[in-house]
Amino acid sequence: MKTLAQTEEILTNSKAPIKVWLVDDNVRFRNLVADILGEINDIQCVRHFSSPTEVLSTLASKAGPDVILLDVQMGNENGVDAVRPIKSLARTTRVLMFTTCFDSELRERALCDGASDYLIKGGPLDKLIASIRRQDDPDKFYSRRRRRPICNQVTVNADRDTAEASTGSFARASKFIRALWN
Repeated sequence: MKTLAQTEEILTNSKAPIKVWLVDDNVRFRNLVADILGEINDIQCVRHFSSPTEVLSTLASKAGPDVILLDVQMGNENGVDAVRPIKSLARTTRVLMFTTCFDSELRERALCDGASDYLIKGGPLDKLIASIRRQDDPDKFYSRRRRRPICNQVTVNADRDTAEASTGSFARASKFIRALWN
């Protein structure tokens, strides 16, 4: 008779690996990430692409993976523009934005269009791995971790002066943060 620990180990080891596709225009970076993910037992980077157009073309004829790691800035293409078409072709595939470009507007747009997370390259590897492994509903994840952006809603403030003041403060703060990143 097997112990509970042995049974859990069998269930863990018998689980199919998480299949990942990587979309990034930098060949060396793609190969590096694929090699790193290849060292992790339950994750397989099975395909990688240099553009969103390539991944969309493949999704039109093949079933999607469990996860797509998608860069934002790729030459003339923007990965955020591909989130909604990817989700329409592969509804169960989780899209994780994986980028050096932190822009709160792009982040909110990606999450509103269906991305499950917005990760910054160079961040902790364990955060990337945890996000790839996460199987729960993204809405539950965001409600626990941080507020998910409210999409397609406009709040009207009756006090125009207050609205302009708060918008101006936000714009100044955004400008300051962007200056720090550059």
